[in-house]
Amino acid sequence: MLKKWKSLLKFGSALSLTVLMAGQASAQCESWEAYPNGVESAKEKHVIYRDLFKSKKYKEAFPVWEELFATVKIPLPAKTTHFKNGITMYKTFAKDEKDKAKKEEYLKKMMDLYDQMAACLGEDSKDRAWEGYYIYSARGSSETAIEMFEKSIELGKNETDEMIFVPMAQLTVYLFKNKHPKFTAEYMRALYDQLKGIAEHNIKNNQKEGEKYKKKWEKVEAEFGKIGGAIWGCDYYVDQYKPKFEGDKTNMEQNAEILDILKKKCGEENELYVEVLAIYQPWKDSVDYEIAKDNFGKLCNLKKGQFREMESRKFKKAGDEEAAERYKEEAFDWYEKSLEDPSSPECETTEEEKGELAYRIAYHYFGKGAYSKARSLCYKAAELKSGWGEPYMLIGNMYASSGKRCSGGAGTGWDAQVVAWAAMDMWAKAKSVDPSVASKANSSIAKYKKYLPTKGDIFQRGLKEGGSYTVGCWIGATTTIRSNGE
Repeated sequence: MLKKWKSLLKFGSALSLTVLMAGQASAQCESWEAYPNGVESAKEKHVIYRDLFKSKKYKEAFPVWEELFATVKIPLPAKTTHFKNGITMYKTFAKDEKDKAKKEEYLKKMMDLYDQMAACLGEDSKDRAWEGYYIYSARGSSETAIEMFEKSIELGKNETDEMIFVPMAQLTVYLFKNKHPKFTAEYMRALYDQLKGIAEHNIKNNQKEGEKYKKKWEKVEAEFGKIGGAIWGCDYYVDQYKPKFEGDKTNMEQNAEILDILKKKCGEENELYVEVLAIYQPWKDSVDYEIAKDNFGKLCNLKKGQFREMESRKFKKAGDEEAAERYKEEAFDWYEKSLEDPSSPECETTEEEKGELAYRIAYHYFGKGAYSKARSLCYKAAELKSGWGEPYMLIGNMYASSGKRCSGGAGTGWDAQVVAWAAMDMWAKAKSVDPSVASKANSSIAKYKKYLPTKGDIFQRGLKEGGSYTVGCWIGATTTIRSNGE
């Protein structure tokens, strides 16, 4: 896995081990004795700048530190003090600097200190993590910050500090969304797996910090959720979940998880989804039925509807069509009431889910011939789930099928023809709000064009193509006059 990770992420492009080893050979890594004016003078300079540094008087401390650091890199026994104090000052200067060029200069000097410290004292995962974090917090180069985080992971492996999780996720997701050539879907998948492995290891084994890793991982997942569909296609999820399902087909908790993921990523027509659902749904229905049966009076309206619909299916399977139809009607009554319910923990639904339910109820009324009621629910569905064309498609279908209803049962003649104008308006509306139904809408428009009045029929009634016309009957819609072209 590590080999693949290195290949995908091209770790340390700016910090190759070759460069560091060369730097290590030539680096000055001396202590107090290297100061030209002697050890005691060096220690006095150290105390002066440290007092200013501790008071966060960085501008006053910096020149004293800089002059001392030129020769005294490792003030024994506190070997990292001079490096890390310089890093803190450069980081602070960069964060406060408005001028972009100066900011980058400060960050470059800060990074140089990290490289020198690594050359003198050896590489350290947490140091590289902090380096990346400081670049990130100072709004420096995103790519450079990520390189430091990559280096931290390469060095730390499962012991990598959780501080890198959120900034690394945020930066890489941002660059992926902006089509940066390095941050491909393959890169993002590899990064996700690597961070997940580190998090899971520490959640399980790190008693002191495990909770921190858990919380940071949750934030990482939220970030990756913004691009999930783009980096994990359907085939990826099928490859992940098919072996798990085949290894334990009766694990209903696992089956529920598989169905949830596949529905979002592959759709309900997916072969694996259908196979899992065939095992899960009967079990789920049985469990839900028993729970609902014992607690019907306490259920919210949506749950009551779902329970009655389960009973309807049960009676239909047993051959009792009368009972099945009775329970079905009751189910849709409860569903309709649920549309007006305030949100509750038991039946909490999104506006989009309510829109889909409203459409189901509309289709139910359409099947019963209650077109006006169905139309009202279609408009409600379109309002609740914006950008959805199916409700308008259904209204168009109801208009188109109203030829007999609006012509006194004849099904032919002027009154039967003009309903197609209103239908076409609805199909055009459907594809204008939802391009996914365009093909279906265009097909319906083309099919009904031949049923429109001729140019002669329109002329004989004193009307003109392109003019306005109000279709009567239950439709009551104002539309545009069109001919079949003849």
